[in-house]
Amino acid sequence: MDPQLSICVPTYNRPALVTRALKSVVESASGFESEVEIIVSDNSPDVSEEACRQALLEWRGASRYVGNTRNVGIPANFNESIARASGRYVIFVCDDDLLLPGAVAEILHTIGGEDHRVLLFQVDAVDVVGRVVRKQRFDRAVSLGPSDALERLLSDNRFALFPGVVVRRDAYEQAGPFDASVGNATDIDMWVRLFSRYGVRCVPTTISWYTVHPGSATQATPFDEDAVRKLVEIFDRARKTDILPADTIDRREAGYIHSIILANAFIDLRSGNLAAARTKMRLFDLPSVRALGLAPSWLPVRLAFSVLVRCPPSLVRLPMSLMDRFILVRRSHRAGLG
Repeated sequence: MDPQLSICVPTYNRPALVTRALKSVVESASGFESEVEIIVSDNSPDVSEEACRQALLEWRGASRYVGNTRNVGIPANFNESIARASGRYVIFVCDDDLLLPGAVAEILHTIGGEDHRVLLFQVDAVDVVGRVVRKQRFDRAVSLGPSDALERLLSDNRFALFPGVVVRRDAYEQAGPFDASVGNATDIDMWVRLFSRYGVRCVPTTISWYTVHPGSATQATPFDEDAVRKLVEIFDRARKTDILPADTIDRREAGYIHSIILANAFIDLRSGNLAAARTKMRLFDLPSVRALGLAPSWLPVRLAFSVLVRCPPSLVRLPMSLMDRFILVRRSHRAGLG
């Protein structure tokens, strides 16, 4: 009999982190060996295979280690994981993320009582030492139809994070593979496809930690004009679904791209790299971004950053400490689900 849940752990060149991730998976899944399988897809077997296999020795259920002969890239590694999975549902726990104790029990309980194709659990974003920097909370358990789910996704760039998304395997198969052409936004592109087809069931239980750190794929890849172009492409694809009115997507796109540019400028300002922050702020001058118009809710932050990038570094520290508090409060919100 096929397992109920495939836990897919894609990894590349981070043996210490993938060991930690797999340990969290094994501990959370303990007692459910007949219902869970673990799939590891490794883009760097010469570096990580021993660590992965050693960690899997602690697991008594079904498992599979896949060592790719070359680095096939992030999207292809996700696709390889799904291709090898046999579970009815699939969750990704990337090598820098963690499943929490009790997470697997909660997932199995939820998928056993419902038949939603896409479920979204709560996730805490943490730094490298495990300090929570952002929480996503739902008011209650609720099912969002395709239009509401897509609008929420396009309104908040952290609404759906990988280790909180549980998807029926046949839904992944019907939606098609992760797309490498949109780079690091490949997950957002996939959520657009899934949410616009099936909607999403939001479950008010925290099951995982999503780690924010300089070595992550998102942080390691420059956020530049090409990255903006790829985000614009995803919104263009969302328009083609005809799930939401075009003017609604236009408004959401303006806010979404403003938030992404400002978040990246914020990282540079906080580290004192004013030159890099100025480069990020100049992305607002791109014709594609100017065409979006202003995002009123982000205008105060944009104006403040426009001033700060022109200040001497000594004058930036205090405003940034205050801004850090503001953004933390803004991001640690309860997601009202009307």
